[in-house]
Amino acid sequence: MSIRGRLTKGLSLVLSSIGQTFTRPYFWTHADLGGYSTKAGVDLSHSKALSIVSYYSAVTLISQTIAQLPLILYRRMEPRGKERAFNHQLYSILHDEPNEYMTARTFRETLQGHLLTWGNAFAEIDWDLSGPVPVVNALYPLRPDHMELEWRNGRIIYKYTTTDGQQHELQSFQVLHIPGFGFDGLLGYDPLTMHREALGLTKATEEFGARFFGQGAAMSGVLTRPVAAPKMSDNARQMLRESFSKMHSGLSNSHRVAILEEGTTYQSIGVPPENAQFLETRKFQRGEVASIFHVPPHMIGDLEHATFTNIEHQGIEFVTYCLGPWLRAWESEIHRKLIAPTEKRSLFAEFLVDGLLRGDTQARYQAYSVGRQWGWLSANDVRERENMNPVEGGDSYMVPLNMMDAQMAMAALPPAEKALQLKGGTDPANRRAAVLRATLTERYRPRFVEAAQKVGKWEISQVRKAAKTHLGTKDALTFDAWLDEFYTSDFKVYVLKHMTPVMTALAEAIWPLAASETGNKDPLDEAKLKAYIDGFADRYAEVHRYQATEAAKTETVMDVLDQWEQVAAEKVASAESVGLSNVIAKLAFGAAVTHYTWHAIGAETCPICEEWDGVKVTTLQPPLHDGCVCQLGPG
Repeated sequence: MSIRGRLTKGLSLVLSSIGQTFTRPYFWTHADLGGYSTKAGVDLSHSKALSIVSYYSAVTLISQTIAQLPLILYRRMEPRGKERAFNHQLYSILHDEPNEYMTARTFRETLQGHLLTWGNAFAEIDWDLSGPVPVVNALYPLRPDHMELEWRNGRIIYKYTTTDGQQHELQSFQVLHIPGFGFDGLLGYDPLTMHREALGLTKATEEFGARFFGQGAAMSGVLTRPVAAPKMSDNARQMLRESFSKMHSGLSNSHRVAILEEGTTYQSIGVPPENAQFLETRKFQRGEVASIFHVPPHMIGDLEHATFTNIEHQGIEFVTYCLGPWLRAWESEIHRKLIAPTEKRSLFAEFLVDGLLRGDTQARYQAYSVGRQWGWLSANDVRERENMNPVEGGDSYMVPLNMMDAQMAMAALPPAEKALQLKGGTDPANRRAAVLRATLTERYRPRFVEAAQKVGKWEISQVRKAAKTHLGTKDALTFDAWLDEFYTSDFKVYVLKHMTPVMTALAEAIWPLAASETGNKDPLDEAKLKAYIDGFADRYAEVHRYQATEAAKTETVMDVLDQWEQVAAEKVASAESVGLSNVIAKLAFGAAVTHYTWHAIGAETCPICEEWDGVKVTTLQPPLHDGCVCQLGPG
């Protein structure tokens, strides 16, 4: 017997063992007769089960959530990636309108509701077989309680009975069948069948509560009369019972004051709901229903264990562990039944769940920041996820240069940065690393210029204002005193505020590159970095204080300020970016490195830099002059 024959025989045995359940499911027939009898004393059918609040809530929660998710048909791209298959007929059927009577949302909500209540979902597939490739014209939902399955001549036949009593036979390729959990892989188990006792108890507690309030919310007991009281006739007792019940039974009559005559007393014998653990039972049953459908309890009204710290994670678990299996079931059956064999390798359907997994604003923006920084998200990718329109130039992907292959770094540089090339012939590894650090430093220079310009603009405005005030009255001594106070207090604070972020960013970028050259595993020494930045602020303040003080002696303060306005920011940015880069590199090389190699870098290096190229140094470091971009290397 062939493998296919053995498989067919095995499948026949499975189907024959199902017996009546397969051809006419027992639970469907039972439901037709009014539902199940349960040990809790209530009968349950599928329609009655939906009257259970927690059951209805769980079913509609899952069905409506899946219904609102976009279902997209994709086409695979070569060698990788995917794109939406807008031009394929199946795209609009899955995404917009499966048939002329309903939207895609209504269709998915209906079928998912069938899945959750009956354990199976069926839809008729209307095929267009006229073209070279079969395509789906429409999908029509079918009620599971009207469907029978029959194994005939090695094939599954779907027999559907319409409301007029007519039975129609459909071949397997004509039916989209999504089964729930089941042992045979063909039919899903009906949740109502499997959990009828738990659901019956839930229904019973609801009916108990309703009857309790309807038949005596506050009074339930006996009326007694003194022994010496005249004996009442049967008619009198009946009239007393009826009148008392009429006055005090029902929710609207609860807590009324009873007026009793002839020594008659009332003695309560009812058990309060709390004592009977009525509320606890209802709460427990709500949790039982939640566990049947794998729904977080807070989503169907049980907030006892929900907190502000775990509510977001419970929502993610709902998507992962509750919706996830159902979504995969949909996607798999769509791929199996609705996509032609010749297109199975290129087309696939997928639900978009990104919206359900969105965190709060801060968490999303932090994730976007990481994606932008490391190059897998563009600005327009982020804007699309936030439901914003794209912007011009927003499709570029930013890749950190310090994460590139060192051998590819120079080839990837823009033309303006290729001038940062090494002097000499073939570049050894440590000289290529020096170029990479110089290139990274150059990319940070515009940020240094921007920060220095902010500092300079504020500094110049303050000094110019003070100069007009003090020097206008020929009071040079008070102007000198103002300069001393300004440059030792306010100015240093302003410099640190605007220069520290960009200097820290460059240091954090240079450190791993330089440390990798010697295998140093130590982290950036933040204390030494802070000391360097503080020293820079002191140097900056002292130089400008001295220049302004000397200019005051010759009455050329305004000229000095004009000069600062033109060139100071560029000079500070050029000198401090290169200087900081080399200081951090020396620290990153590690304490074991005591000698350094001077690397002359740049298209236009001065004769001194040319002379120092390749020389071992100990204390001397770049920059030597304005525009110097040389770098030190280990050894």
